[in-house]
Amino acid sequence: MAEVTAEMEKDLELWETTFKPIQNPNGDMGWNGTMFETYGEDLAFIAKQPDANIWTWVDGDEGTWIMSGFHYINRIGYFVTENPCTQEYMEIQVDIYEEEEEEEEEENA
Repeated sequence: MAEVTAEMEKDLELWETTFKPIQNPNGDMGWNGTMFETYGEDLAFIAKQPDANIWTWVDGDEGTWIMSGFHYINRIGYFVTENPCTQEYMEIQVDIYEEEEEEEEEENA
């Protein structure tokens, strides 16, 4: 089992090397072939995996995160990892939406 550190929650590359996302056997859906779609064969595959090995890529108000476990709301995709998450909950920030970007979007709306 992988040990979770505070640094890992801030470092996507460390998350990838520690938990080791597997390749999607149904084809390359993104993220170098490790992302799974939210429907069809991919979702059926996800449903058969141990909970501790499932991660959800989620879109939020301030950015996107990879969160341990299966989540439905605002999901972008899923990952299955070789190594399970040993704590109840963990999230890794992927993208941060800048205030300036949001202001520009509001002005252009």
